[in-house]
Amino acid sequence: MTEHLPRSAVARISFRSGTAAEVERFAAEHYAATSVRDIPGGRGFELGHETLAAPGFSLSEMWLSLGLDALVDPVDEHYVVDHVRAGRMLWETEAFGTLRLGPGDIAVMPPSGRFHDRVEEADLDVAALDARIVAELAEQVHGVPAERFRLTGLLPVSPGHARDWDRTVVHVRDRLLGNPMLVESPILLDAALRMLVGAFLVTFPSTVLTDAARRNRTSVAAPPARVTRETVEYLRTHAGSPVGPLDLVRMTGVPARDAAAGLRRAGADPAAVLWRSRLDGARRDLVAGDPVLIPDLVDRVAARWGFARPDRFRITYTREYGETPERTARR
Repeated sequence: MTEHLPRSAVARISFRSGTAAEVERFAAEHYAATSVRDIPGGRGFELGHETLAAPGFSLSEMWLSLGLDALVDPVDEHYVVDHVRAGRMLWETEAFGTLRLGPGDIAVMPPSGRFHDRVEEADLDVAALDARIVAELAEQVHGVPAERFRLTGLLPVSPGHARDWDRTVVHVRDRLLGNPMLVESPILLDAALRMLVGAFLVTFPSTVLTDAARRNRTSVAAPPARVTRETVEYLRTHAGSPVGPLDLVRMTGVPARDAAAGLRRAGADPAAVLWRSRLDGARRDLVAGDPVLIPDLVDRVAARWGFARPDRFRITYTREYGETPERTARR
């Protein structure tokens, strides 16, 4: 069953079954072709799966009663990250050897080669990222050509990175996708996708990290004054829409990470330019809005301009303009 949330690009997908054929169909539709085997000793299973799916990614909570034994084709259209909350998993992979995962462990499902997936009674958090978008952002942000992007390992590079990944997933799932008002904001959905992909690229071993280790650590020069002016103007005029790494690449001709560093050196931090432009845009909308709708108006305007926390928006707005957003809206 698929239930679409009102007026948003986010879908809620619920699935529950103890039938091998139904589980295989579901896995093929959302992950990869899967062949479910009978558990030795005649044990059965039941699989439940609750998903919030947005453009470019999905976040799921999955649970298995008893066990599951499956052969899984390469998961090549998505990078799927499993976080074991309870239970145990055993992956026997062609390309990455054997992995045993228990409570607290995080791993990416093998993107190449079939693998044997045996799961004991388990609760999992699952994040799936569009593989094409991951490769594109690896190129746009880090300068690694998309066709050269590859995972070189399935486990986080450190426990600290694993914790950061988990915090990012929980933040996006609970604070952004869990709020019907926020999922109406294209800016916030785009930011959520880039937040997850950004965390993925620094958490798991890949050609991004190996290239970064080889890269010369020389400082990045500021772009020419003309490029800086044009980029700042572009950011200001497009602040009402999602603005991502590709925009910086197109404006400056260098990877987005280098572009941002160069612009900061020129005194034009792109994040600060967007933040100020969006705050000013929110002020214009509050002035033009219907005061009868307060406080709902303030929350919706904040979300429209990419401010996910209405409480922080109110504090920041009051500090910058010397009055609360509610007072602005009552004019």
